Amino acid sequence: MANRYDDYSLVGKQAARAIENGLAEAAWYTSPVRKERMSELLRRRDWPAVRDTLIWFALIIGSGWIGYEFWQAGSWWAVVPFAVYGVLYSTTSDSRWHESGHGTAFKTDWLNNALYEIASFMTMREATVWRWSHTRHHSDTLIVGRDPEVEVKTPPRIVRLILDELFKMEVIPRYFWHLLLHSVGRLTPEEKVFIPQSEHASVFIRAPIYLAIYAGVIGLAAYQRSILPLLYIGLPGIYGSWLLPMYAWTQHAGMAENVLDHRLNCRTVHMNLINRYFYWNMNYHVEHHMFPLVPYYHLPKLHELVKPDMPVPYSSVWNAWREIVPTVLRQLADPSYCVKRVVPTLVARDASQQSRIFTAKGQPQDGWFEVCPSDVLGQEDVIRFDRGRETYAIYRTAEGILYATDGRCTHGGTHLAQGLVKGKLIECPKHNGRFDFTDGSAQRMPACKALNTHKVREIDGKIFLLVAPRAASP
Repeated sequence: MANRYDDYSLVGKQAARAIENGLAEAAWYTSPVRKERMSELLRRRDWPAVRDTLIWFALIIGSGWIGYEFWQAGSWWAVVPFAVYGVLYSTTSDSRWHESGHGTAFKTDWLNNALYEIASFMTMREATVWRWSHTRHHSDTLIVGRDPEVEVKTPPRIVRLILDELFKMEVIPRYFWHLLLHSVGRLTPEEKVFIPQSEHASVFIRAPIYLAIYAGVIGLAAYQRSILPLLYIGLPGIYGSWLLPMYAWTQHAGMAENVLDHRLNCRTVHMNLINRYFYWNMNYHVEHHMFPLVPYYHLPKLHELVKPDMPVPYSSVWNAWREIVPTVLRQLADPSYCVKRVVPTLVARDASQQSRIFTAKGQPQDGWFEVCPSDVLGQEDVIRFDRGRETYAIYRTAEGILYATDGRCTHGGTHLAQGLVKGKLIECPKHNGRFDFTDGSAQRMPACKALNTHKVREIDGKIFLLVAPRAASP
């Protein structure tokens, strides 16, 4: 039998098959949510993440200082604070890396970017590589041959999984090999699949910086003839990462592959306040994948809002693991076996949400199509307008000025009318890429290609869009 792991390669046969079957960059199911409620949940603030980050850094610094004092005193009690330090440094940096990478933790972009760079280093992930890897993960979650972040492949290699998840036996050597590879200006074939050419230089610049930091810490340890510096930077990835799989496996392990419904390939797990703080509410994982623009501090509210359309959540981490372990063991003999979640009967779509999609009717006047009454489009709002196969997004700024662009994100194809208007920017609801809708320019990765813009005007209480005539068929 062919090695089942080969199927997960991003450059293998399954990658092409996923495209052929319409599973790549596909449209996913989303639960119905009123736009007014979603707009409230999408609003970001700096304070919650500033507060939680300051507490996090205080705990890291405090445990590290206590560990140093015990170490200097020659006491074995140093093991306890360093054990805490390692978990805080290595395990909990994962959720900080994740949320700041989505650009949702803070309202202020530079705070997201700063935390992302710091947390990426702490959790031993190259910032640029993993930004694009995670973008692909959200586009094609558990799509075989497309998702680069499938953690538990089938059939599972149990011993290797345990050693790798608890002690990073393969992850760390691979991490440093990739750093060396990137330092000489090379990418792996799989990385070339999901990292755009424009971002290669960013990968090559960061890799030697990471290596220089590690080299400096190793040099300091050698100079001091002490392992102490490595206990702060480097070794936490080994001795402090044991808690991460306890959280991370609850996300997707054993769930259905090649489906386009996050309710079938993600888990929502109830956790206590401490675990939710460590994990930054990523236990609401179905909700996060379905609505990735919602900040972590609003996920509990989102959970309550969409609960009628969700499978029953897992009551605890223990409850989730009681399902994961037998599922993974069963996959040894039957790689096709997976957890089959029961989803509720279809929840009715909100008529008011549907009414915000407008279609061209009748003939245009000099190319101008009537879109909708003016009062439908509020301030800092966006609506969708379709004309045959062509689709557009029409915006109104806080000052009341109208703009229009092509409707779909140039990166993943998601409709921008489902996104968030921030000043003169529209944020894509799938990957958080941003465009300046006044000129169509891409303003935040993963969006790289500009949108086409269109003329729009408001006359006698109605909005009109100027649509250029279609090119004649050859």
